[in-house]
Amino acid sequence: MSVPEPVIPGDIPPRELPALLRNWHLGSRARRHLSRRRFHGVASLVAGAPKGRALDAGCGWGYGLFLLGRMGFEPFGIDIVQDDFAAARRIASANALDVALAGADLGALPFAAGSFSAVTAVETIEHIFEEDRMSAFREAWRVLVPGGVLALSTPNERSIVERGKRLIVRFPFLKRLFPGMCYPAGAVPRERYHPYRYHNPVPPSALRRMLEEAGFRVTLMKTIIFVWKNAPDALFAPARLVESALERAPLARGFASTLVVRAVKADRIEDPGSPANR
Repeated sequence: MSVPEPVIPGDIPPRELPALLRNWHLGSRARRHLSRRRFHGVASLVAGAPKGRALDAGCGWGYGLFLLGRMGFEPFGIDIVQDDFAAARRIASANALDVALAGADLGALPFAAGSFSAVTAVETIEHIFEEDRMSAFREAWRVLVPGGVLALSTPNERSIVERGKRLIVRFPFLKRLFPGMCYPAGAVPRERYHPYRYHNPVPPSALRRMLEEAGFRVTLMKTIIFVWKNAPDALFAPARLVESALERAPLARGFASTLVVRAVKADRIEDPGSPANR
């Protein structure tokens, strides 16, 4: 998907500059690559949805909103944490983009049924409290029009990266050897839950099952990205060559770091035990 990058105004006060914008979108070559591939990959999956309003869950500073707007959708962003909304409005204005923003939870959306043609969620599902994820998928289904598309990216629970994280948390002394990462949160009581500190990726098979139970028909599920986020700029070009080769290798690509999914709202919720779903 070829879309010009958004203009980032230079007058955003440092205290309002979102960390994800500063450290990823404007960061090293590897981090810029990871950020863009995730957002562009998810946005491309809703290209065939009927044009209309598109909801970006966990919108942050608004990169997903920018892409949806350039694709012809009317972008509406929600986030539980609204710290980045001031920057999102500045960036939208600098790019002549009309966006709506609201503090809202994907698990309890304040919208009528059939309000959106598409719902996107980039690196968001793993931060939703585990007990609330089915509610989030059911709410996404409810607010979509029939035939509407849910597209998301989330860490691949089977990836080399996530396997390494699970090993590291078993041996805490290893953390000193690696840069800061989002480690698995484990069992966290609800009163201690915060989306920025909660990281529990969903296994691909479980994610498919949950989406189908919510009423979706999963039309695509694939894994992408092998470039390490902390790869030095000098090694980025060879890392991209290796990534391209691994993503084409059937036995290797299942260990890529990111899972992207496209799911379509079925007209009715099918019985998972029916012949059509066996």
